[in-house]
Amino acid sequence: EHQSPLIVTGTVLFRPHTTSGFVQREQETYDEFGRRRVVPQRVYMERSGFILRPTFVFIDGKTGETLYTETFREEILYNQNTQTPPLSSFFELMDRLLPTFLNTMTAQKIRGTRVLLK
Repeated sequence: EHQSPLIVTGTVLFRPHTTSGFVQREQETYDEFGRRRVVPQRVYMERSGFILRPTFVFIDGKTGETLYTETFREEILYNQNTQTPPLSSFFELMDRLLPTFLNTMTAQKIRGTRVLLK
């Protein structure tokens, strides 16, 4: 669109995060006939995980003008007793973030006809 170089720079904040509160979980039970039943259940849990907060700055490579700045936030939480390596969590959060980042850079137009009622 701009026909000039695009510089993408920014910062990434990655830090541990701990929270507690009520979480909805599904409890699986079986009756006397062996029929499976899933019941939603609210449970108080302490969880820990990580927050990834990148800020991307898009700069016009020809003029040096800042074209756009965008900040994202992704969070992943685990049970308190789960030991997940930070590097593993970092890559998982980056995998979640990548499609959103790419959508910022490309505009997609879909042409077609949609029929709602016939």
